[in-house]
Amino acid sequence: MRVSSLYNSNAMLAQLNQNGTRISKLMEQMATQKRVNVPSDDPVAASRLVQINREQSAITQYQSNITSVSGRLAIQESHVSAVNNQLLALNDKLLSAANDTHSQTDMAGYGKELESMLETLVAVMNTQNENGSYLFSGTKTDTKPVQWDETSQQYIYAGNDGTRETTVANGVNLTENTHLAQAFSQGGDQLEMLNQLKALSEKMQDPNAAISDYQSDITTMLESVNNTRDNVAAIFTDLGGRQNRLTLLDNAHTDVSSANSQVASELADADWATTSVNLQLYINSVQITNKAYNMISQLSLFNVM
Repeated sequence: MRVSSLYNSNAMLAQLNQNGTRISKLMEQMATQKRVNVPSDDPVAASRLVQINREQSAITQYQSNITSVSGRLAIQESHVSAVNNQLLALNDKLLSAANDTHSQTDMAGYGKELESMLETLVAVMNTQNENGSYLFSGTKTDTKPVQWDETSQQYIYAGNDGTRETTVANGVNLTENTHLAQAFSQGGDQLEMLNQLKALSEKMQDPNAAISDYQSDITTMLESVNNTRDNVAAIFTDLGGRQNRLTLLDNAHTDVSSANSQVASELADADWATTSVNLQLYINSVQITNKAYNMISQLSLFNVM
């Protein structure tokens, strides 16, 4: 086989170009601290990194949803707690009023206090968030849930029983609203407890009503208040359970995110020591190739003739 000078030149140049490309790639890895900068660097690792990035993006959205839902539930918890405290105060007031030694003036005073407590309960149930949406109206967030109906002369529930859900994990949705009005329903009648309380407060403030006429109503009211407190306690427990679930999911997302970050680092990050050694080897190879090329290019048959 005849080896021409042109062949030697082309072979040397090809080797120099190949080493130059490898040096450029190693320098890029050292600059970015990444072993995989484009898919062609490692197709298998690049495909896995795409999957990890997609999962990380979903986790970030889930955690954002969890933070948002947890904040809304915390606000609801504070108002449900306020309702529970008001019911406790109402229970104490009714027990005090149940004493048959009070005068009509005393009972009128108790009736006025019961009316004020009723207004406080209604106000809490009609609470709005910073966006003006009602917290306890189901999915009808633009409608005041507890309203006074002039026709029936009773409080009515104008919201609905719909639920609002938010995705907090893959395939996991969590209810973010609370049906507080259900706690005040008695025997299927919505807001029955509030209407009973209003009727009792009006009787107690009526100067023409005898105390004996509504003593049994006070006893009945005490039972209704206790039932409502039990219902509110159940709601409070449910809210706490949802908050605990959110905390568990958030912790799980954090653990998965950390694991994904570790895997992504192992797949994509460049090892500084290894990259530095390889870079020096290729630089040495280029230098040796250059010297060899120079030496070979100077060879000629005329030198030995």
